[in-house]
Amino acid sequence: MWGLLGRGWILVTERPGAALTAGARAGKGAASKDAMARASTTTDPRRVGPWRLAAGLVVVTYALLVFGSTVRVHGAGLACPDWPLCFGVMVPELDFGVFLEWGHRVLASGVSFGFLTVAALSWRDGAAWARVRGLLGVGAVLLAAQVVLGGLTVLHLLAEWTVTSHLVVGNTFCAVLLLIARRLVGPGGAPAAGWARAAVVALLVGVGVQMVLGGLVASSGAGLACGPTFPLCGGSSVAPTFSGLVGLQVVHRLVGVSLWLGALVVAFVTRSSGALSRATGAVASVVTVQAALGITNVLTMLPVEITLAHSAGAAATVLCAVWAVDVAFSGARAGASDAARPALVGAGARG
Repeated sequence: MWGLLGRGWILVTERPGAALTAGARAGKGAASKDAMARASTTTDPRRVGPWRLAAGLVVVTYALLVFGSTVRVHGAGLACPDWPLCFGVMVPELDFGVFLEWGHRVLASGVSFGFLTVAALSWRDGAAWARVRGLLGVGAVLLAAQVVLGGLTVLHLLAEWTVTSHLVVGNTFCAVLLLIARRLVGPGGAPAAGWARAAVVALLVGVGVQMVLGGLVASSGAGLACGPTFPLCGGSSVAPTFSGLVGLQVVHRLVGVSLWLGALVVAFVTRSSGALSRATGAVASVVTVQAALGITNVLTMLPVEITLAHSAGAAATVLCAVWAVDVAFSGARAGASDAARPALVGAGARG
């Protein structure tokens, strides 16, 4: 995530077009014109626009996920008892619960509009459209599913399957937005070694499994199924049973510990892999914080603040894991300023 934002800062602030103009003046005729022609496709402002919007949309969608958790932990999921209206009107009278649920719906509508805007702007740029049209299609399907699941969550009175599905699809949609934003920055580079790609894919699978388990624990009320104890469950053993709500909590703990150890191992073995090492290091760091929050949440009996921080950490873990996979398979993304430099160097050498 931070790597994406850092790349965007370079893209916005270096102003490669201005550097290109200076290079064209110093070069000779045809060589400078050739350099300008090759670099102009990377500085097209129509591509800068959708990249910045897509990056901002990742942040807003992440905030929406945390906002959704806020609705859940405050018991406001049914504060608007109908859908898509709230008490039969577009703008209801607000109390705290209604504000949370209705505000969540309003922010979700803004994300939907933002996604359509990113798609429209990307369509105007042929090179950008070629890189993101598949992901935009996936995102459109996920967005439609998320809207339906949001309605079903209300109409089915917060059934476990709707709440968990809503969480999983929402996080997946946010991850797809991250991939879209990274591809709008520029083309990818060389992939990592096969073993590194396999390692980060395994890590992403583990993150996905843990996300589903976390959603089930939250929606079924199994957060304190083992009581306020850790690492023992109920003070008797680590895994007294694998059935019922206690079993669900036990599996969530065991997978969490395994994921933490796996993230540390992957970060260690990829420590010399450049951009990939930064991504896997971020995953290991976020998973470590997330594990500490999970333990603290149990020991302190699920206070609202820690529960929300744990939910935010889960969404951040997904994004970091997806970032790592993208880097492993596509390398570091070359922004406009990076793509302009080879053309300028070549023109200067020929001049």
